[in-house]
Amino acid sequence: RKPAFPGFYQIVQVSEQEVLDFLFALRKAGQGDYLGGFMTKELPTKVAESELEQPSSGGSSSVTSQSLRRDAGRINSVAEIEEVGTVLQVINLTQYPNISGGQVVVMPHKRIRRTKTVSAPSPNVALAAVAVEYLDEPEVDVNDDKVKKLHKEIMAKMQDLLKTSLVYKEQFEQVIRFYDLDHPLKLADLIAGMSLAQREELQAVLTENNLGNRLEKVLAIVEKDLEFARLQSRMKSQAEEKVTKEQRRIMLMAQMNNIMKELGIDKDEKQTLITQFRDAVAEMTLPAEAEKVFEAELTKLATLEPSSSEYNVCRTYLEWITSVPWGIHTEENKDIKRAEGILDEDHYGLEDVKERILEHIAVSFLKGSIQGKIMCLAGPPGVGKTSIGKSIARALDRKFYRFSVGGMHDVSELRGHRRTYVGAMPGKLIQCLKMVGSSNPVILIDEIDKLGRDYRGDPSSAFLEILDPEQNNSFRDHYLDVPVDLSRCLFVCTANVIDHIPGPLLDRMEVIRIAGYVHEEKVAIANQYLIPQTEEMSGIGKESLVMKDEALQKIIGDYAREAGVRQLRKLLEKINRKVALKVVRKKDVEREKTEINLENLASFIGQPPFQSDRLYGSVAPPGVVMGLAWTQMGGATLYIEAIGHGKAGINTAIEFVADKGEDDEDDQAKEEPKRKGGGGGSMKITGQLGEVMSESAAVCLTYSRLFMRELNPDFTYLEDTAIHLNVPEGAVPKDGPSAGVTMATALMSMALHTSIKPDLAMTGELTLSGKVLKVGGIKEKVIAARREGIKTLLLPRQNEADYTELKDYLKTGITAHFCDHYDDVYRLAFDSSLVPQLPFPSRGMSVVTIEAAAVPEVEAPTKQDEGSFSTVVPPTPLPSSPSVSLTGCVV
Repeated sequence: RKPAFPGFYQIVQVSEQEVLDFLFALRKAGQGDYLGGFMTKELPTKVAESELEQPSSGGSSSVTSQSLRRDAGRINSVAEIEEVGTVLQVINLTQYPNISGGQVVVMPHKRIRRTKTVSAPSPNVALAAVAVEYLDEPEVDVNDDKVKKLHKEIMAKMQDLLKTSLVYKEQFEQVIRFYDLDHPLKLADLIAGMSLAQREELQAVLTENNLGNRLEKVLAIVEKDLEFARLQSRMKSQAEEKVTKEQRRIMLMAQMNNIMKELGIDKDEKQTLITQFRDAVAEMTLPAEAEKVFEAELTKLATLEPSSSEYNVCRTYLEWITSVPWGIHTEENKDIKRAEGILDEDHYGLEDVKERILEHIAVSFLKGSIQGKIMCLAGPPGVGKTSIGKSIARALDRKFYRFSVGGMHDVSELRGHRRTYVGAMPGKLIQCLKMVGSSNPVILIDEIDKLGRDYRGDPSSAFLEILDPEQNNSFRDHYLDVPVDLSRCLFVCTANVIDHIPGPLLDRMEVIRIAGYVHEEKVAIANQYLIPQTEEMSGIGKESLVMKDEALQKIIGDYAREAGVRQLRKLLEKINRKVALKVVRKKDVEREKTEINLENLASFIGQPPFQSDRLYGSVAPPGVVMGLAWTQMGGATLYIEAIGHGKAGINTAIEFVADKGEDDEDDQAKEEPKRKGGGGGSMKITGQLGEVMSESAAVCLTYSRLFMRELNPDFTYLEDTAIHLNVPEGAVPKDGPSAGVTMATALMSMALHTSIKPDLAMTGELTLSGKVLKVGGIKEKVIAARREGIKTLLLPRQNEADYTELKDYLKTGITAHFCDHYDDVYRLAFDSSLVPQLPFPSRGMSVVTIEAAAVPEVEAPTKQDEGSFSTVVPPTPLPSSPSVSLTGCVV
């Protein structure tokens, strides 16, 4: 802090424990009785800050806080210290009991000058070693009139200083016994040692070797100290005249005001705040209305008393309005290749999302301005919807802010509270702009399909303005009540089910569906992202774990079947934790790589919870048909089971005979009334089906009865039989119209007592006229079918475009038939040699067949692999029927 002067007994606080330990070690070794004390050329930053926060107490040895005043410490280089210092005799070393550091009592003796560096400080040696030479004190000429005059003036000033300042008086009484005031050199060292002058001035006194010049510098120092002491005394006297018990706070304010006046700073707290607010918006571009409100609030603040409650309300409002980044935005990345590299680095697949972001960059580049947009990423959990938002912000070089609206009920969380309420504050969007400091961030609105609604308002209605490009350029927060431009923000919403989003709100979004990952994609994600990340998080590294490909394949196929990769990540983390425990239990010399293979996989993550969704082999029994369903977790397969209870017993079915003899005519006549249909048939539905699916089952029963009569007017089995229709896994709720053709085919299979073709699944809504209508979730359903080894799909004709847009690796080995009418479903689902043929042509549009060749050992898709299915495979012929017109599209 300042140089040590000979003879001025000092207590030095040392906050660095390594320095104190070094001194103790020297003393223990019989060394360290004398040290060299040199002042640093520049005051260290931490020391300067501590002086501003807690000024020095003038050498007091009491420890009043947990933060020590740093009087001395280590340096990084000898070049940081002055050349002239003092030899310090170490009187005592003390370690503080509860905090790091301690104090050193020293007695300075003689001036020294460093000549060279013996050793620099190092991590193991806290102090530097330098070679020094002792400086001789100048000789005192008792007959020198100049010296005598300076000596007397200094003594007179010192006497006045002792009368004026109690601080100087206390120090003087403590050290006077070490000094001879009749000796000019001793007097100069005493005055310099007690002074609060600038450190550079004190170092100049220590360095000066001319007696006359040294005394002149000391006289200048003592005169400054005396003037400062008189100023303090005068301000104290003026303030004490007004002091009363009720005016103590006023006295402190008066002292502060007097100090500011003496320094020429004639500003109070209110004026300082107004200046700060004006400076905050000086470089911003406020809209006209916002600027008008800002000026009105500033004028209002100037007229209010700081003690009033309205003052704090006005001040808080101005703090918020100046924290909004009016007209400030970050420069957007316009390098397409760099953005594409960032997106590929963070996520595998998700081509639709990546392509849309690159399109956004291209539009911004061509228009030369920063654009805003509203996107909605819809898909099952764990597919990377939230994390892709961070990658989008990084690819665009924009700031990122995320907030979740799942379960949000209060509109004020979005639009803010009105200023009339106690504790009012702006909404999330204004808080977002304040936090990121930019008007064009990427704002991720998570779980927008789970918004709540109650008496406090409907947040989805508030989003109608926020997510509307035509309105959000003048968004009004209830708290600020001025228009804020949100049109440059890129809003990215996430949802699991877009059906739960209100229609007007969904209409404002650009929906990008993320269906999930197939087996090959999960393998690539695990190898490129999940395995390295989990190894790093667990601390085991690559050298302790080897994951065999077949083990990873089994984990994905039998343990982590969900659409996303969240469960897969949990399983890999579990394996890494067990490996980490195994590594820690062994000694270093015994460590070896742990190999995860099919034999020991169960010992790490237990038995597989999944085997297959297929309840039957490749061929299902009569009355059982596999359908395809969409769930929030992705696609799934489900079975429709139908069984009949006729008068002849269970599974009574119609047998078709090619030629009948005359002997059978009497029996046929006896059965005629029953075969004509008595109308006693009924249907029971189980499996926890929803209202829509139950209505669909009723439609299927009615149409199946009509279709059976179209095959042969005498076929009345469905009209006379009690039917039980069941969808397995009754604990799982099921609903939706897409199982119509599946239920109708199950009824036909039961009535005809004939199984459908092997490895076949279907989906589609059925009408009373037999039309097959479009359904959703085609990608998820194809993924589920591919997972179960299905080779043939029957899909609605209107879904052809959805299927065509799928990546080639999803369609590998699958033949898809697109049907417009149930006539074609019937011909394609059953073997034509086992069931009767329709006596008329198909009543729908021609069937379209898309067939992709089965490629063995399909690898995970890459950008180079997309579209690689170039082999032309002839379409699978339909059952022979002169009335069927088939158009084959081969991919």
